[in-house]
Amino acid sequence: MSRSLAIQAAMAFLFLPAFAIAAGPSFTVNLASSTSQSGELVRMEKDWSVVLAGQSALPGADLILLRREGTALPSFPAGPQIVFVNGDRLAGQVVSIERGEVRFKAAVGSESSPDALHEITIPLSALSVIWFRTLPPDSGELLMRRWASERRRRDVVLLNNGDMRTGVVAGMRSPTSPFLLQEDGKETRIDSGHLVALAVNTDLARTLRPRGVYGRLVLANGGRIALLSATADPLVLTGKTLFGAEVKIPVDRIVSLDIRQGKATYLSDLKPKRYEHTPFLGVRWPHEMDRSVAGNEMRLARHTYDKGVGLHSESRLTFDLGGSYRRFESTVGLDDRTGQGGSVRIRVLVDGQAKEVGDKELTSATGPRVVSVDVTGAKELMLIVEFGSGGDVCDHVDWAEAKVIK
Repeated sequence: MSRSLAIQAAMAFLFLPAFAIAAGPSFTVNLASSTSQSGELVRMEKDWSVVLAGQSALPGADLILLRREGTALPSFPAGPQIVFVNGDRLAGQVVSIERGEVRFKAAVGSESSPDALHEITIPLSALSVIWFRTLPPDSGELLMRRWASERRRRDVVLLNNGDMRTGVVAGMRSPTSPFLLQEDGKETRIDSGHLVALAVNTDLARTLRPRGVYGRLVLANGGRIALLSATADPLVLTGKTLFGAEVKIPVDRIVSLDIRQGKATYLSDLKPKRYEHTPFLGVRWPHEMDRSVAGNEMRLARHTYDKGVGLHSESRLTFDLGGSYRRFESTVGLDDRTGQGGSVRIRVLVDGQAKEVGDKELTSATGPRVVSVDVTGAKELMLIVEFGSGGDVCDHVDWAEAKVIK
């Protein structure tokens, strides 16, 4: 190549538009109208309206979810993190605990970026658990689920020697300062290096659940955080949390944004009208909400789902719809963790009438099945899991993101 041609090529590269050099992530937007569109995120407004590259604005009132293409929904963080009363989680490090507030450096960016840690202040009453260290691989999630379901009238501190201390948190000025705990009227100083976790007094807990529509983000590192409102450009999403803090999150770290309390209602947020279970050999299984029938997080085809219904063969779970919805949707499959080797048939009845959801056996080899059923004006919805060719062995079925849409 001649020198003049080389200079021309270099100049042309310098003046290429930014999207030609480094295109942003592509998202799929699902709407209540059952339509979807895909493209790079150009803009998001406070009313949740979305503009994708080359397309007109999509109304926020119709938005169900925004999901990054080609990216699995990640598992929850395994390292140091905070767990909110409403189930949200953020990876990061505690800076201090003082006067009923937690200063926390949340990991929201990529590890190589300067915005990887974003400091926020959170009311201690909004938190369920603080993990100062990586969760124990075998017992961490079990302990997390136990703490999430139990009632506590005092704070519980787990130490690295396995001991548990109970009392009232008095504070911690810095990550290296002693952790102060009031036990029976006396102040105990605990070396912060010995802290594993803190389970917060549930009598003081505040769920911070808003009355109206809100969004819930899933981040690439497994973090989950609910937002009252958000705006975004192609690079950064700026959101207001339920506890009033502002967060700035790189768009390329966002995997999903679900709209809650809008046009979609998750079945796990409704009270079932009826549950029927027929054991295969006398072993009875209850239905589970927002977890697999084995009590774990729901995993299908490498995706970790936060919302859904866990059922075991053979069972029928019925919901009263009251004629208020137009469509039922779910991704249904054998759980990645405990459903390997299972085989079932699934059915969906709407006011007693069977709907087309595929009649072949569902197995871990076939993978999950996407179900979409018209329920316009229907009074009742029934989810059915029937025995497959293998009896009831490993028939752990996740109805992931099972929802009805207004």
